[in-house]
Amino acid sequence: MLRAAHARGIDTALLLVVVGLLLIGLPAIYSASYVVEGSGKVIRQLVFAALGGVGLTVLACIDYRIWSRSRRVFYAIILVALLLTLLIAEPINGARSWIGHGALRVQPSEFAKLLLILAFASWLTRIGPAIRTWPVMVKGLLYVGAPVLLVLAQPDFGTAMVLCAIWLVMTMVAGARWWMLLAVVLAGIGLFTLAWHVDLIKPYQKKRLDFIHADPAGNGYHQRQASIAIGSGQFWGKGYRQSSQARRGFLPEQDTDFIYAVIAEEFGFLGSIVVLGLFLFMLFRLISSAEQAETSFGRLILAGVMAMLAVHAVINIGMCLTLLPVTGVPLPFVSYGGSNLVTNLLAIGIALNISRHREPRRAWAGNEALVRL
Repeated sequence: MLRAAHARGIDTALLLVVVGLLLIGLPAIYSASYVVEGSGKVIRQLVFAALGGVGLTVLACIDYRIWSRSRRVFYAIILVALLLTLLIAEPINGARSWIGHGALRVQPSEFAKLLLILAFASWLTRIGPAIRTWPVMVKGLLYVGAPVLLVLAQPDFGTAMVLCAIWLVMTMVAGARWWMLLAVVLAGIGLFTLAWHVDLIKPYQKKRLDFIHADPAGNGYHQRQASIAIGSGQFWGKGYRQSSQARRGFLPEQDTDFIYAVIAEEFGFLGSIVVLGLFLFMLFRLISSAEQAETSFGRLILAGVMAMLAVHAVINIGMCLTLLPVTGVPLPFVSYGGSNLVTNLLAIGIALNISRHREPRRAWAGNEALVRL
């Protein structure tokens, strides 16, 4: 039986920061796409936001602990959806990641992130302190490794990185030994290095990953144009809808991968810092809720959601600043994209529900209220 909840008010601050990012993203999408598509993309994004908002509201009202009993169903859905994507998806920009056509296209790997967070949180709660042993650690790696391999087969390196980060943060929060995690990370780096030298990584992927030495007229074109856009914005920016890089078509994927560069050009350093500040505050709220979560299951879900959103933001902004390679990872709540936006809003809905069932701030080791499966 589930114990009685310590119901509190909804985390208004977290909800407001999400709304703030949406209110920044919608005008930015319109500014980045109106020359070619008019208001088409921003209208579709509004529809996605409405659908995600409904889902957020529903999930914020449903006791999150019921999801702990569905981990096998969630995991089966993940594997079937990703396998189906590989079998029937048409290649777009070299990747088989989308199912459907036109505006009805969905990206199953986006929804797989949230389902994996729920399933893995339930699994970690069930095995408890055993995560501090190598056999269980390896089982956890295999648990997340299967979806990662299916995503890499698409290929979608960016999403695979996000899934790996989710595994790392959730396993750490579950109580795994730090030296075991370090050993796994070092082993992963070693395997990647070996794959690079034996040409398991394709030449075009190597060129994309070697962004520091990329030719500005070739593979480095995207980031070169993003750097120009960000630099030309200076402190105050050029003004709304005055992004010459986006309006003249110099900046590729300006409403998705490089939306942050558009914001920086139009609103300058000040606008860039506002976006960063909102993301940092959102992550702070998620961490705060995790510290007060009533159950280990809830705390692990919040850790996974925090990891997912943080890695998305870091990778997207990093590739705009030429600090990371281009991997096609969108900026949460800001970039255009229905699957990503709906997934993120659903994740926030669950986070809001967890924040309603919390205890006063305390040490994590004391008085745990574990979900009984």
